[in-house]
Amino acid sequence: MTRGTLIYIAQRLAIIVLTLLVVSFVVFVVVHALPGNAFISQRVHGRSLQLLLHEYGLDQPVLIQYWNFLKGAIHGDLGVSLYIRGEQVTPLVLRELSVSCELGGAALIVTIGVGMTFGVLAAIRQNTWVDYLLTSLAVVGYTVPSFVIAGLGIMIFANFLGSVTGGAIAYSPVWTGTYGTIGELWLPALSIGLYTSGQITRITRASMLEVIQQDYIRTARAKGLREWVVTLRHALRNALVPVISILGTTVVGILVGVLVIENIFGIPGLGKEFVESILQHDYNVTVGVFTIFALLIGLSNLAVDLIYTVVDPRIRY
Repeated sequence: MTRGTLIYIAQRLAIIVLTLLVVSFVVFVVVHALPGNAFISQRVHGRSLQLLLHEYGLDQPVLIQYWNFLKGAIHGDLGVSLYIRGEQVTPLVLRELSVSCELGGAALIVTIGVGMTFGVLAAIRQNTWVDYLLTSLAVVGYTVPSFVIAGLGIMIFANFLGSVTGGAIAYSPVWTGTYGTIGELWLPALSIGLYTSGQITRITRASMLEVIQQDYIRTARAKGLREWVVTLRHALRNALVPVISILGTTVVGILVGVLVIENIFGIPGLGKEFVESILQHDYNVTVGVFTIFALLIGLSNLAVDLIYTVVDPRIRY
């Protein structure tokens, strides 16, 4: 790793830290400005409510509350949950982050696997029924939201197949345990992955069509190399740069999909906790989850920029 790359990484990390400060501050102010309070659902009023607000520091000005939150966050302490009295937010968020990473990672595998496979096949079979079929599927996948795909999947695999086969072949939309099982993971991951894979398919196809017309590809074929070697080793690697360029936005799309899909399937991840924390006015959890999402987006975009140098050695920072 060159000195220029290390400087670039340090600069990007500084920008990420600054972004986290801005995001956490804005979210902190907004959630504290919402009507009601964290104890409204517990029907605490009068003197008891004032004592609770004082105990958790919620009777102080917002700037002082944020400063106290920031001092704890620097040391990895995001405070305590206001809805679940005494529960530390940091281990709660980290546990749910691992669940969301499981779902997001599986969805990313589906996105890259399906998108690049369809894109390569459509390019090498240009203007054939294979090309038309795969590009049509990509357009459908890109235009149909993930929650619609999830709803159709539940109707088909949980209800229809369960009724037709008498329950012998059926998907159970109930998430068991913390991390679920592969049988419970595949449909949520597919719901997110099919939506985000459409753009990968289109970009891969366009990039491959441009690369396979280059002179060095003709030279490789003239040397007698096998077609799969020409396609995968020579054409695909050079076609990856435009594909990698959209991985950052693809990861953002997956994170947004996780927010929605976790609530549909009842998956105990960051997305489900984020929605519940807003409804319950659990300020510390809301700010912590939103900050974690901002951190994931920043780090994923940094990782994409670094992958450029691996795929194309001509790129330097």
